[in-house]
Amino acid sequence: MGRIFQCNDCETNLHTRLTGLSGSSSWSGDWFMVKNSVWRASQRKGACRFLCVSCLEDRIGRKLSAADFMRSAKVNFEHKDSVKLRHRMRGLKPAKRLRETRFSIE
Repeated sequence: MGRIFQCNDCETNLHTRLTGLSGSSSWSGDWFMVKNSVWRASQRKGACRFLCVSCLEDRIGRKLSAADFMRSAKVNFEHKDSVKLRHRMRGLKPAKRLRETRFSIE
């Protein structure tokens, strides 16, 4: 068994964290981290924890660009992303030191 993380707006599966299999995980392709200013702008229409690319763009009223993503977030560089997310991240260069994505499970 495990835990499935869904977009709070459209309920698309974003990430699955399996338990009992040495922390194994899988992504649907829209697992990413944006800068705090972009995330705060998305929260004006109601607080949530997870959003897919499309729902985040709907909330902020524009398409994401490479400048919106955190260069230091390892998650932005380590797995296969959706075509839409790869397109938005085009040109994003990783920072010299990448951070693991950490969040608490409620």
